[in-house]
Amino acid sequence: MSDTSSTVVRDREDAGVAPAPLLTATGLSKRYAAVQALLDVSLTLAPGEIHALVGENGSGKSTLVGIVSGTVTRDTGTLEIAGSTVTAARPVVSQRHGAITVFQDGSLIGELSVAQNLYLGTAPAHRPAFGKMSDWAEGVLNTYGFDIDTELKASILPPGDRQLVEIIRAVAGEPQVLILDEATSALDSNGVDIVLDLMRQVAARGSAVLFVTHRLSEVMRVADKVTVLRDGKFQGTHDASTVTPAGLVELMAGTRVDLEFPDRNPDADGDVLLTASQLAGAGFGPVDVELRAGQIIGLAGADGNGQLPFLKGLACIGDNHGTISVAGKRLRSYTSAVDNGVVYLSSDRRNESLFGGLTIGDNLGLGVLPDLSSGGVMRIRREKGFVADAIERYRIRVGHPSQMPAELSGGNQQKVALSRVLAMKPNVVLIDEPTQGVDVRSRLDIYRFLRAIADSGSAVVVVSSDASELAGLCDRILVMSRGRLTTELAGQGATEESIVGAFTVEHELAADADVVGVAAEALPETPRRRTWLQRHFTADGVRLIALSALMVGLALFAQSKNSTFLSEQSLYNVMLVALPLVAVAAAQFFVLLVGGIDVSVGATMTLAVVLMSSWAQTGGAGKVLLIGLAVSVFLGVVVGGLNAFFVERIKLSPVIATIATLGMVSGVAYMMRPTAAGLISPELGVQLMFKKVGPVPVALIAVLVLLVLADVVFRRTGAGLRIRAVGLNGAFATRLGIPANRVRALCYVVCAAIAGAAGVLLAAQVGIGDPNAGNSFTLLAIAAPVLGGAALSGGHGSLVGAAIGASILVLSQSLVTVLGMSDGTSYVFAGALTLLALLSSGESLARVRRLARFRLGSS
Repeated sequence: MSDTSSTVVRDREDAGVAPAPLLTATGLSKRYAAVQALLDVSLTLAPGEIHALVGENGSGKSTLVGIVSGTVTRDTGTLEIAGSTVTAARPVVSQRHGAITVFQDGSLIGELSVAQNLYLGTAPAHRPAFGKMSDWAEGVLNTYGFDIDTELKASILPPGDRQLVEIIRAVAGEPQVLILDEATSALDSNGVDIVLDLMRQVAARGSAVLFVTHRLSEVMRVADKVTVLRDGKFQGTHDASTVTPAGLVELMAGTRVDLEFPDRNPDADGDVLLTASQLAGAGFGPVDVELRAGQIIGLAGADGNGQLPFLKGLACIGDNHGTISVAGKRLRSYTSAVDNGVVYLSSDRRNESLFGGLTIGDNLGLGVLPDLSSGGVMRIRREKGFVADAIERYRIRVGHPSQMPAELSGGNQQKVALSRVLAMKPNVVLIDEPTQGVDVRSRLDIYRFLRAIADSGSAVVVVSSDASELAGLCDRILVMSRGRLTTELAGQGATEESIVGAFTVEHELAADADVVGVAAEALPETPRRRTWLQRHFTADGVRLIALSALMVGLALFAQSKNSTFLSEQSLYNVMLVALPLVAVAAAQFFVLLVGGIDVSVGATMTLAVVLMSSWAQTGGAGKVLLIGLAVSVFLGVVVGGLNAFFVERIKLSPVIATIATLGMVSGVAYMMRPTAAGLISPELGVQLMFKKVGPVPVALIAVLVLLVLADVVFRRTGAGLRIRAVGLNGAFATRLGIPANRVRALCYVVCAAIAGAAGVLLAAQVGIGDPNAGNSFTLLAIAAPVLGGAALSGGHGSLVGAAIGASILVLSQSLVTVLGMSDGTSYVFAGALTLLALLSSGESLARVRRLARFRLGSS
């Protein structure tokens, strides 16, 4: 809140007038198909108030947060933020009115640096000039006592650090209403203390805080008022001082709930099921451990001390060393681990635990397909019975098994993932944060499920940032510090304080030991500040250097086969051929950058050529060029508008939508020119083709200058960063207030407009209205930017890289001619180069490494 707003609040209080509420939601309702997610819910937040919102999973909390934040469109009701009525359901609108949200599943874009993420999520009034971003970001974090290298990619930060960065970003934006949706779910006790203190600071300056959480102990520590939701309905608002955790649970559940942990088995000391010897990997080790039947083992420690890497290491996930054996069999890969009854369940429900493209029913049955089929054929009745039984047993709130996982609340998603794993009847269950984002009653259900599987003779290993959870659930608690197991506590008698005290003391002792010489390889891999070389030589930069070297190598090889290849005239001819491909490759790059694709660019070029042939047969070069560019760009805007409409409004696949446009545009071209006819003014060729500086056409120089300037915009301005963010993660970009749909639509229009201009360059080359003139550019326009570093998933590459990729493709075609090969060989070569470019991307190389480890482990 601004100083002026705070002063107004104080003046009203001094005058005995209650300050106007900062958030007023009245009669909010939202239905998803057959599910009434929210029904006639009202909520008011006063200045200086920390207001907790609690309820079971599926009670409507996330829907309410979505409506206030602008990510969900309400069916009925009104919403006011800081006295202004909010009508549009867009995050940018809510943010402009003063409401900033920290979402449960985050909104940091992993491929961008910490500084870039802070910049993107901060309102223009609070962020600096683009060039001062790093120093500003470091200052913001330091203000709140958080010291990390802001040039590091967000993806390499531990989950707790990522959550803290998001919360600090929101607090630094000085919102009038701060909304924290499960913002402490990935934090340890120290992180929770930091966040609760930040809430108090926000409230102290006169803003309001809406705190959505399942951790009732935190509610009792920080909240002024508590609102309870049940089954999408308002159950009342209470002063926090007048309620107890047990009372809140009864209000949330509608019945009395036993809040006790399940009883431990005093004889839980069965046979050894898994043995790890000298196990070490990135962030942990070496570690020796035995997992015994009937036991639940907890891994405790401050965030980032190796608990999660060690848990994954027990499942043979990642680059690890040492031996893991089950019943005398050595495990070498996760596949062999699963075959021997060892399963891992990630806390990342959306990306790792559940299959987002499959239904709830499909997800539940995936682990036991052999039991649900006969002779390789699924038995529908058997499957339906299994799914219905799982939904009832695990109390999964779902409208219908055919729903998708994304339609469920976080807690119900966790139940689906857990039920699939437990149905496999594993010998060893390795589970990360089993109750993250889960309500109290569902949390107790999960505790009972885990205890039941342990009592059945399995071993369970749990990583949890909630020390009280480990104290109440586990038989043994292994404390980790700096990647090593340092202390073991008996679960019986352990308390939250004793666990936190153990890993705090051990962490300090380990730090002292490091000073006197602990082996470096035993320490956890923590994010380090980037070196000067890493800051100035990025992966994209190295790729451009490699591509340039490849281009020079191709030219020298061609020269070795034909002594005239590098002559001025020969180079001029090659660059002349490259000119329209460079232009259309740049056009295609715009849609690739935002995660789209346009296969209609070749047809757009063709129609531009045909249109030129119908009127540009005579006249001065300048006039023909200007009118031709104007008409062709207008044509491109129309075609791009169609593509944007089909993709962004109708929600068709970009490939399908632009294939449809390709057909329509090609049809118009053939209707106008069934065969090649209609000479184009030679003056156009003279104007565009014959003017040169040395061997380089002036037109190509002009195009390259424009591409370099555009790259500067993409890399050195906030607008360029926002466009790249849309390509890297459109959903998160939208949450940050970027109109992702509009950005993508604009890129389709720009792409087609540039393709139209490229058609003018092609018309000057061919000199006739050929209805097939642009056909060969359809695939080459995609191959060139991909070869130059663009990714089909979006967010990567550069226009200069696209130009270099186009040049390499033209050189390869020229090389085929020099070597006397057939024309078809050039396309084979172009396809091979494109495939090589795709395989050399970071994501593809990671897949290759995983496959290699799998093959090695299976041998």
